[in-house]
Amino acid sequence: MPFVLPDSVRGFHDYFKLTAIPKQLTEAFGYGFAVDHLALPRSNEELLWLPSLQERLDYSLRHFGFGTETPRREFVIAPILSEAARHVHAEIFSEFPLHISQQLKGTLDYLMQSEQNLIVIEAKQADTARGFSQLCAELIAVDQWMDSDATVLYGAVSIGDMWRFGCLNRLEKQIVQDVNGFLIPAETERLVRVLIAILRGL
Repeated sequence: MPFVLPDSVRGFHDYFKLTAIPKQLTEAFGYGFAVDHLALPRSNEELLWLPSLQERLDYSLRHFGFGTETPRREFVIAPILSEAARHVHAEIFSEFPLHISQQLKGTLDYLMQSEQNLIVIEAKQADTARGFSQLCAELIAVDQWMDSDATVLYGAVSIGDMWRFGCLNRLEKQIVQDVNGFLIPAETERLVRVLIAILRGL
């Protein structure tokens, strides 16, 4: 049976609960979908605070319990985003409300705004596959909401110690899920440099 969009959702998190894969979901909204190697931008600037962040994350992952989503958000995801935002003087909004239609509404876990917008969601139940379906819905909503000439919109799904990016080409109406992921703490520097480059619009 083909996937049919619900007439209404309570929030973007409802797309996490659906059984539809990202391709079915995006096509239902009139967007394309693919999984490929994303050529993510990377900043080469000096980051004197990075060792301190690395040490903080390493300690958190070794000593704090991560049986629920709150510790992952507070001790891993939020510190990474706040340091990247502080470095580029970006605005960062948590639980940002957005209502495009009855099918595209809810709150964005994190919306970061600078030269380029970036959406980050925390995948519930540590399930990045279904989390990416939710990210697709949020990318489509932000695409329709943004009054900007930007041709690309980035998003990421995180479960704390693993991050995966997606990119929406606004002209082609195509979302690409990166086949690669970032493991924390081993790839903290690589992740941070990508976040900074995206926010700088590189």
